[in-house]
Amino acid sequence: MASSIGFASYLLRNGDETDPRRIWRLRRFVSRPPLPFLIFLAVVGIWTAAGLLLSPWSQDQISSGGDTYYFFSYSIWYVALSAFVLFSFASLPVLSFYQQSKIVHDKKASVSMKIISVCWAFFGALSFFQIAAGGLFLPTSESIGLVADSFLFILIAFALREPTILGRIVNSGETVSQAVYSRVNTDTIVLYNTESDRRSLVETFVKDGLVSGQQIVFQVTKGEVPFYRAILKGPALTDSSLGEHSVTIQPIEGSVASREGSPSASVLQERRELVDLDELELDQCRDIITRISKPPTTPSAKRTGRIWALNVEGAHAGVLDLLQEANPTARVIDLAMQQDAFSSTVNVKHEDILGNRLLLEYEPTSKYEEVAQKFAREFQANVESVAIFTSAGSPIFRQFRDQRNISLFSFSTKTSSPARLSDEQVLLPERDTSLLLDAVDKLLQALAKKRIGIVFDVFTDIILSQGFEKAYGVLSSVVEMTESDTVSILVLINYEALEPRVLGAIQGLFRSQLRFNLESLKVVKLQGTRHESNYNEEPLAGVQNSAGGIGA
Repeated sequence: MASSIGFASYLLRNGDETDPRRIWRLRRFVSRPPLPFLIFLAVVGIWTAAGLLLSPWSQDQISSGGDTYYFFSYSIWYVALSAFVLFSFASLPVLSFYQQSKIVHDKKASVSMKIISVCWAFFGALSFFQIAAGGLFLPTSESIGLVADSFLFILIAFALREPTILGRIVNSGETVSQAVYSRVNTDTIVLYNTESDRRSLVETFVKDGLVSGQQIVFQVTKGEVPFYRAILKGPALTDSSLGEHSVTIQPIEGSVASREGSPSASVLQERRELVDLDELELDQCRDIITRISKPPTTPSAKRTGRIWALNVEGAHAGVLDLLQEANPTARVIDLAMQQDAFSSTVNVKHEDILGNRLLLEYEPTSKYEEVAQKFAREFQANVESVAIFTSAGSPIFRQFRDQRNISLFSFSTKTSSPARLSDEQVLLPERDTSLLLDAVDKLLQALAKKRIGIVFDVFTDIILSQGFEKAYGVLSSVVEMTESDTVSILVLINYEALEPRVLGAIQGLFRSQLRFNLESLKVVKLQGTRHESNYNEEPLAGVQNSAGGIGA
């Protein structure tokens, strides 16, 4: 057992969760095992060989209360060798596993690993006690040993109950808002107008930064200082324990001098900045962008992605070009145009689709992936999470595979168990509907009380490959699981691939129904509105045919 635990501990330490090639990883570990593991195996091998060849034990008996108990007595040198094996076991594989728990970001997984490592150590101590004690304290010691073993097994079962492998995969990525994503080195440019909801962006920015232990700095124009102070005093941040030195609001005119005058702040604490250029003149913006974008003078200062905010209604022509020239790899989030990117195509607002379950029936030759793209962009622009469930190689997969800040779950024949390819991509075994439900459940747990939009592009394949009855059960479970005011789902169905009775049964699960073909996107019915229309109605505003794509 000790050698098996050692093998598992060092295999985990040298493994890469993002690499689904498990057989290849196992072969690499066997061909190049780590030195501590070899030392531990050598100690266990010597101890085992000594026991088998020299038989350093004798069988004795003891009578107590009219009962006879048999036990083994061991030579002193073998007891000493066993103590050395116990020391090696605790200081090599057990300690290695415990140290790994400290670098796991998921708190539940970290606690589980600590509990398991402590239980392993006690199992070793109990085994040594049985060798060293011999017939002492019988029969009491035998009863205590059985109770202790049972208790340790219960602890291990408790540690393994959560999170599951899939739960750890879902939670291992960033749990912050899609628009903030503070742990990257890439800058973000946020475009807004007077109607944009900047409050959510600022609140998420502050919460994420404080959780990450960062120094939060807002560099804004003097006219915007009261707006940012009001947000920091708002109810959404009352539980965030805003520290006096954790969040700073600086007028942008004096921010550069302040930044250069206190380099120690960057050394002691990672700095996270949001720079709001508002409606400043072009020359002012050029000067500020040039100075703020300079690399830190202190070599040890950490580089964290900066957020640049720009009011597109009053900004002067060329400011966005200046930002993109200074930050060529920067992501652009358009709050001004994308907050109702999908909703506007069905003549409603973003609030109207929150908590809604939408069925999108599409024609396979149409560019239905662009509808899903609009759905995702809208949730991103509103600083809300996005998740996509699709099959590897599908049009939806190709549309989203290279996009940042989207949780992409793809079903593939290349894996037999869940595998995390990156912080944002998870590979699931093809046709495993139980893992689909498990993934949805873990995703909703990870984002409890947070708004999220989820796109499902898997049910047509499940119906065709596994039959309607099973697919209907899975789909109805997904609809039931997502019955929440914070969860919105868009389920894609290829209506040409299904029989009318099957399509009718699926339609019965949804109170909101859309159809997209080569001509346009049309509303059949929409929950919470007066839209009750048929497939022959006029195309909705903002949607073009597939030849020209979907208009912004």
